Amino acid sequence: MVGWPSGLRQQFAKLRGSKAPHRFESCTHRPVYIIKAYTLNDFHRIVVMHMLSGVGMGLVGIFIPIYLLELTYSFSAVVSWLLMHHLSLLCGAFLVIYISNAIGLVRCWYIRVVLVALLFSGLSLLPSYPALLYALAFISGMEAAFFWIPFNILTVRKTEASTMGSSLAFMSNMGSAVGIAIPGIAALIIVHYGYLLLFIIAFLFILVSIIPVLPLKGETTHFQFSTPVVSQIIRVNRKFILPEILDNLGQDAQVIWTLFIFITALTVLDIGILGVLIGIIGMVITHSTGTLIDRWNRKTVMRFGAVGTTILWVISYVIAVYSPTPIMLYITTALRGFVLGIFAAAYGTTMFNRARSADAQFLVLREVPTIFGRVVLFGITLALLSVGQLELVFLVVAVLSLYFWFNDFDSLIKLSRAEF
Repeated sequence: MVGWPSGLRQQFAKLRGSKAPHRFESCTHRPVYIIKAYTLNDFHRIVVMHMLSGVGMGLVGIFIPIYLLELTYSFSAVVSWLLMHHLSLLCGAFLVIYISNAIGLVRCWYIRVVLVALLFSGLSLLPSYPALLYALAFISGMEAAFFWIPFNILTVRKTEASTMGSSLAFMSNMGSAVGIAIPGIAALIIVHYGYLLLFIIAFLFILVSIIPVLPLKGETTHFQFSTPVVSQIIRVNRKFILPEILDNLGQDAQVIWTLFIFITALTVLDIGILGVLIGIIGMVITHSTGTLIDRWNRKTVMRFGAVGTTILWVISYVIAVYSPTPIMLYITTALRGFVLGIFAAAYGTTMFNRARSADAQFLVLREVPTIFGRVVLFGITLALLSVGQLELVFLVVAVLSLYFWFNDFDSLIKLSRAEF
């Protein structure tokens, strides 16, 4: 190849504003392809984190109480374990805010990873060290607090009020789409390889879930639990107190139902298959409901979900007492998941929009009525277990859910749009 004349080469370099080409460099022009990397916005980072963490916890989720039952712990002991878990979660909710004030919300998830490692290690050792049972319930509650409080705060901060329903539906559906087969996979792992491998795989997903949200390390809280501020938040949001108690009472009754159908008629593999079925139904319903919430009358959606929930809990009680066959348990669980999903999506949108104006304060303080509802549920369950009437729990939940038939949803929706 012939080189450029020295003078011409220097003049050309000046015109280009760059250094001269090498003496033996070809002057042939080649097209330059610029590939722009897709960058995640903050909300999408939270969605990806939620998906990965959801896979991890979805693998173990309901199988931890089942694992305890398989270790021959009594039903009462498992319910007591769940009760302690939620009391620990309540304490952890306040602790998380104090810590996030100092280190930020994302770094709270670092602590959560350590707690998950301790929890799974302890569960693996539980057959040899049964005295660890309630200590693990405490760790489990703390782990949940260190996940959900930062997650809820960041979700509120990174979404818009006008599209909250569709945003939550998108997040839920992405998690469902990725993890739709997770309960079935978890059941297969348990049956063929045991719980230890399940815990290891779940932990790896939870560990990796931190990566997408690392750029959000600057997100923090500055909330102080002063008596005047707390009193004001409670007074302004008093209309949310009873709905929060009863909403969570009904949702956690699902856990009692799953344990009931396990000891009654279904196997671990059946529970896994049922989880896949509910995931498919839930994904369809959540997507549809999320769109309706943003476009239609939210009160109508909530009312429909509330009525359907009551009816399905009554049916659940009847099936539990008179026809607890596998096929009937499958059908009842799927249908109830359908209506519960509708109500939970609509009510959750209202609650999250209210939290937008108070950020950490509201989201932490709402844990008090939330946990109280769960404590009431597990207390009722233990009382009915002591007299051999566990099935009555489902009828009690049905009766309590009647509250939402007559609740003034208009005032809740109006309050969700107001500022403090």
